[in-house]
Amino acid sequence: MASRSFALPLCLMLLVLAAPARGAVVRPGLPPPEEVMATLRQLETARARGRASAMDSELEAQSRARPGDLMPRMYRAWLTFPSDACWNELKALSTLDPENPWPFVGMGLIYVRWGLLAEARPPIAAALKQAPGFAPALWAQGVLLQAEGKPAEAEVRLREALAQLDAPQIRTSLAMLLAGIPEREADARAELTRTVEAWPEQPEALRKLAQLARAANDVRAAATAGEKLVALKLRDKEAHRLQADLWLAASEKEKAAGSLERYAELGGVEPAALGLLSRLYRELGRADAEDKALVRLVAAAPEDPEPLVRLAELAEARGDSKAAETHLVKASERAPARADIHVLRARLVLKQARHQDALAAYRAALAAPERRVAEAESEAAALVRHFRLPSQPARGTQDQIYNRVSLGLVALYMNRLQQTPGIKGNLKVQVQVDASGRATGVTVLYDSLNEAVITGHAHFAFMDAQYPPGPDTPVFQYVFRPPK
Repeated sequence: MASRSFALPLCLMLLVLAAPARGAVVRPGLPPPEEVMATLRQLETARARGRASAMDSELEAQSRARPGDLMPRMYRAWLTFPSDACWNELKALSTLDPENPWPFVGMGLIYVRWGLLAEARPPIAAALKQAPGFAPALWAQGVLLQAEGKPAEAEVRLREALAQLDAPQIRTSLAMLLAGIPEREADARAELTRTVEAWPEQPEALRKLAQLARAANDVRAAATAGEKLVALKLRDKEAHRLQADLWLAASEKEKAAGSLERYAELGGVEPAALGLLSRLYRELGRADAEDKALVRLVAAAPEDPEPLVRLAELAEARGDSKAAETHLVKASERAPARADIHVLRARLVLKQARHQDALAAYRAALAAPERRVAEAESEAAALVRHFRLPSQPARGTQDQIYNRVSLGLVALYMNRLQQTPGIKGNLKVQVQVDASGRATGVTVLYDSLNEAVITGHAHFAFMDAQYPPGPDTPVFQYVFRPPK
């Protein structure tokens, strides 16, 4: 039969102290098998729940109180399984009490765990010699046979042990063996279900049960097993992330979101997971929670503009236009080539009658090559008409540019006089010009007229103009007075 890979979960390794088989010879004076098995489960549960240190202190106190009783030392050794220290202590115990089969079984299992299969055989054989037919020793033989790539023989030995001692640890070992045989996965699920019901604190068994249930498309069973596993690993963020996938497969969006929230609280920063959390909150209609999830995603994915775009949408929906614009500005900084983001900002500020900022955003959109918006050109053209910008920009000397811009400004001012007679004021601007003669910015130095259309016209007219080559900062000033 072809050999199979072998992985021995720690919870299974702890099954070495069990009830003697019917007819087995075991030295008198050892604790009752039920008591030993219960203690071993307590040990493994303590390890799974991170309470091994407290258990070790308790066992140390028992050793001091009963120096002639070697079992507390046995249990303390198993708390560090399969470390070198554990093996050394079991070896010492086997010398102090050579008629006790447990240290021999333990050493054999440690050798299996270390992959030293040849070395595992003598101590297991010694255990069976001390207690012929002893179920834990038969179990250890089954584990060894599995590691040697002999699954059929391993199953026979494990079932023999289980027939004599129906313990969750032995049943788990059998289930994990069956799980490695594709055609026996259904049997493995049945055995795993039984063993975790009897003893839930088995991380490896729960993980395997969740995997098998997921493979069998039993998403509800997979999620239930995963939830029990997470309960043992409350501070394992990856366990919560994987559990979210199981809940999502079971169409439990609320529970999936809860698992991902815990993942994030524990420091999880995987963008895919945080993105899934924000989408789940959106589907669940929980805007406040989605907002918080998106803030985490913004930090976790510093180049992705999408969470900022969604934050802007949420801010606008709750009437916070300032926050919405801030998010869109940051999004456009992350993706300046995205035309759609510039358009979103243009439309947002246009709702606030900020026509100059809107046209600037539309122009950025028209210059951006990605995700272009078909309506952007016509919407920008409407603002060009609003500011009555010339079809051809001014060019030439500074005086020629000044005179050309004056035509548009005077026309706009005369039109405003008809609507508001007597208005007057001054407008003074400075233009930043680069070496090629192109304007890179227009700064308003003084504006006592306070007419947005006139100021906007001056801004774009001077920005569009072509100046003489050479860096410069010309200043243009206009005095608006009603004609006498």
